[in-house]
Amino acid sequence: MSRVVVRYREFLPSEALRPYIRALFSFTTPANDEPGCGAYRPIREVAFSPNDPFCSPLFADGHISLVFSLAKACRAGGMWFSYPAGPRGDVIGPMTRVGAASMEERPEMLGAYLRAGCAQRFAGCPAAELTDEVVGLEQLWGPAAFDVAMSLNECNNEVARIRHLESALLRRMATARIFTGTLDILAISSFVQQRRGRVTIRHLAEKCGVSRQHLTRIFHESVGVTPKLYCRLARFQTGLAFAGTGNVNWAQAAIDLGYADQSHMIAEFRQFSSLTPEKLANGRWFHPFIERARSRLRHLPG
Repeated sequence: MSRVVVRYREFLPSEALRPYIRALFSFTTPANDEPGCGAYRPIREVAFSPNDPFCSPLFADGHISLVFSLAKACRAGGMWFSYPAGPRGDVIGPMTRVGAASMEERPEMLGAYLRAGCAQRFAGCPAAELTDEVVGLEQLWGPAAFDVAMSLNECNNEVARIRHLESALLRRMATARIFTGTLDILAISSFVQQRRGRVTIRHLAEKCGVSRQHLTRIFHESVGVTPKLYCRLARFQTGLAFAGTGNVNWAQAAIDLGYADQSHMIAEFRQFSSLTPEKLANGRWFHPFIERARSRLRHLPG
């Protein structure tokens, strides 16, 4: 069995955080990846050997992530080294476009994937202010962001880090000023995800009992992208399940995913990943969104 040099894991958050955070995640050295117990057992896990690719392409996404980079990083080949940029925290906003990704190294990390519409609870600002931005967490949390990053770095195992991160998120949520609107954004976004993006804005507006213009305005402010773009991103991310699968009947895949035709699918994959579907299918990739798409995809909607 090959030696494990890096491990990525996802964990369900505590009950208090679960309505607002989809998962907590950890990218760490094997020395710090104790499996934990109870609520801290991983729900998703990928182990990397020295020759496995663990750096990834960038993918557009309609959600926000909180990421704490720690004081070590790993290069391709499994060599760990001191990471001068850490420890630090960042907020990755909803991304509508992507650029070139670094494929050479990745820092040890801990973080949280927020559900749509939950920016104010943890970032302290509307999601629309974070679209296509990576913002240092100190700009939003003040000195507390650095304190949390340093404390996470000092924890000696994965479970201690998760507990500390959850405590910080619960404190942040307890003091957040939440502006409740007329729409249940969490329910709307969950419906879109369940339908894998195959829903019209007219249908969403009718279900909510509002005009399309009202839905678009409130959704964009709360999520950071319009509902139409959110649907497109959900459809694209369903297609990530084809990553690394080799030969694919792309004409049929385009139909199954809900694209108008194969050219439409290729254009969206390029926009949201800078890759063609064929390159995605024929490469060796790791990305949390790929792992999620594979685990969720059972039968594509017809």
